[in-house]
Amino acid sequence: MGTSSSSSGPGSKSPLVPPWADSEPNTPLPESEWQRFREFRTHLGKFVSGGGTDGERLRTALGSYAGKATGGGTVGSRRFGAMASAGGALFDAMAALRDGQDPGIPGVDLGTLEGRPTQVAIDLLVNALVPPNGDGDRIRVALNDALSEALEGQADFDFNNITDDIIADMMIAYLAECIYEQVVLDSNDAFAKATDPAQYDRAEKAMRGLIRAAADKHMAPLLTGNVRTLNGRMVRDAQLRAIKDIWAEWEAYEK
Repeated sequence: MGTSSSSSGPGSKSPLVPPWADSEPNTPLPESEWQRFREFRTHLGKFVSGGGTDGERLRTALGSYAGKATGGGTVGSRRFGAMASAGGALFDAMAALRDGQDPGIPGVDLGTLEGRPTQVAIDLLVNALVPPNGDGDRIRVALNDALSEALEGQADFDFNNITDDIIADMMIAYLAECIYEQVVLDSNDAFAKATDPAQYDRAEKAMRGLIRAAADKHMAPLLTGNVRTLNGRMVRDAQLRAIKDIWAEWEAYEK
């Protein structure tokens, strides 16, 4: 059993937002609460050890995560600056490919992608888009998962198959995976409370489902019908706005 983010996660003395991840680096951060992760990790651990079926316990854990552990939506969303920027770059690349143009990223052009096995094309795009920062591993997982979902069923890469709907769904999948990966990282050893693989799988599936539903609810309206009017910078900002809205929804679980 294991999770994609295998680090032990940040401690209570860690900054609310690492400098390299901050979407608003010139805005001062508030002081973090003492033992800010404790309540979140305790509730999530009990959710996992209880079999991954107690939805109320999961919502309580995420409410504590959004409010106390990450400092609320305004601060918590800033933690996703690097991930949102990579998502914006992904959007720009796929929008260009949809239009039959080079994706505008170093070392990758239309000729190197067209007709290649889809997984090879995905690997080329992911390797070119992953930034050299502390979120690189999580961004890599999210990019790969989002592209794999978007291009599912295509044996070979064909830019003619890329549609606005595919791009919108891809960005929702990317956002959901980024949030999931960060929650897992911050949970420390909560998922280690599972006593068997089936228990772990149920807990993971439940948390993924809740996060994906929240991403659909708050990100889809920012994309649907608007894909051709957006650019990467705007999509970066849309992701951060959606995260603020998701955090507000989760914080309400504790009220």
